[in-house]
Amino acid sequence: MPAEDMANEFHELLTEKSFSGQSKHDFLEALLELSDRQWHTYELLCEPLKTQIEKVLIAEWDGFDFDFAEGSIVVAAHLGLVGLFDFISSQNVSELSSEVAIEIKEAITELGDNIADPYSGMK
Repeated sequence: MPAEDMANEFHELLTEKSFSGQSKHDFLEALLELSDRQWHTYELLCEPLKTQIEKVLIAEWDGFDFDFAEGSIVVAAHLGLVGLFDFISSQNVSELSSEVAIEIKEAITELGDNIADPYSGMK
């Protein structure tokens, strides 16, 4: 799927999120699929869409919801969402389940300073 079509799909998903009653997990599942497809275009997503996605995921963040935390980390890695990753990385351990804290720690170790470039491991 061309990058332009991907941008349209992201925009549509973000618009639907605002107006439908879909759960945050349904939204995240769709976002995970789109972020994987975007990653496979080998092109970076445009900044306005990155910012919108970050705002939604940060607003829905729950440090005790492992599935949401894990999915948010994957989306951040696939799309190069520095703001989201910084937000997740800065979470206070006392406001996280132990599983989420471990997942964040592993993500920081794995992704480190390369979060901005989803293709850094391929170079």
